[in-house]
Amino acid sequence: MTRKELIDEIIRLEWGMFTTAHNNGGRASCQDDWPTFEIMRRSQHEIWAMDTLDSYRADLSEALGRGENLVAFKYGYMMRITFPEEYEAIKAMLPAVTPEKRAIVDEIAAIHADWALEKAEKYPLVSGMGRPRTSQEGGRWAAIDNYLYSELLTYSEPTLILCLRDTRAARDRGENLSVKIVENTARLYGYTSLDALEASMRGTRMD
Repeated sequence: MTRKELIDEIIRLEWGMFTTAHNNGGRASCQDDWPTFEIMRRSQHEIWAMDTLDSYRADLSEALGRGENLVAFKYGYMMRITFPEEYEAIKAMLPAVTPEKRAIVDEIAAIHADWALEKAEKYPLVSGMGRPRTSQEGGRWAAIDNYLYSELLTYSEPTLILCLRDTRAARDRGENLSVKIVENTARLYGYTSLDALEASMRGTRMD
């Protein structure tokens, strides 16, 4: 299986979970927006190594076999910040998180938080059009830190170990994966580069 085929399969599995996840406020319009979903998910998955992607695909397939919806679990975990009262009512239905797993997620999320700050400084307009960077900034809006943290909690420990390896390796070679994700997004929307997208938002032209 090629890298593209593997990512295609992951997104297909995620979409099935996303589009069927229950929403207390009724079905959200984004649950019918396949083009945006596909771009957002592909942009993120492109940062991971092949064995990391393969491990995550196994997580999705195994969850599906158990009748579990990892996307629904992610939004459930997010409610701890966005809707703490409602979270108290559902937290017993979410998979328990071991201390070992949480420690891995904490490290990955901390590195991404530093990267998000660097991205916001270099690309303020692009960064400003997305989710709030932190839960403190976002309030009840699903901020980047909460969104990423809650998604990582749905991964298996073997997958998280590989994600941590990829994250540390990127940091050690001076690569910002937060920037890489939005670079991928810009490319998928037809821009030649992230700099070109930032310039376009300023109303200037990149030659």
